[in-house]
Amino acid sequence: IVLSGSCSAMTNTQVANYKAQASAWPVEVEKCVGAEEDIKAYVDSVAAWCEEHKDEALPPLVYATAAPEKLHQIQAQYGANAAATAIEHFFFLLSAKLKTLGVRKFVVAGGETSGQVTKALGVSGFYIGPTIAPGVPWVRALNEELSLALKSGNFGDEQFFFKAVEA
Repeated sequence: IVLSGSCSAMTNTQVANYKAQASAWPVEVEKCVGAEEDIKAYVDSVAAWCEEHKDEALPPLVYATAAPEKLHQIQAQYGANAAATAIEHFFFLLSAKLKTLGVRKFVVAGGETSGQVTKALGVSGFYIGPTIAPGVPWVRALNEELSLALKSGNFGDEQFFFKAVEA
């Protein structure tokens, strides 16, 4: 699965390139705020969609990545901190749910998103694997069979997601 919470310029390009060829779900911020049971219901629907698309040639993408003008609009509507917290909580819940559904390989864009995903998955440490891009290796969890590519904002080139899922 590919999860993207970063809104950096490079991640915007990477998401645009990947979603042109892969199934992609844009996270709806308004469904990530409010009552916890409503947020969990939204997470369940996104996880079910991921399950429906898991056997496609390219793993599905779930993204909260937004262009600067859309990001400013979201921040104005919900508050910058509240919006960021809601999105990170969504990715925490989604990655935990996907793990229960058997997902064992995660490509994650965004430093805060990566932190929430590793926390949700219960990862306590990593074995470092092969490099996907400078500064971004595949890592394997010490405590169980989980492989992750954790990318901060502007790391990787325009084809990063393709390279990660092929590695």
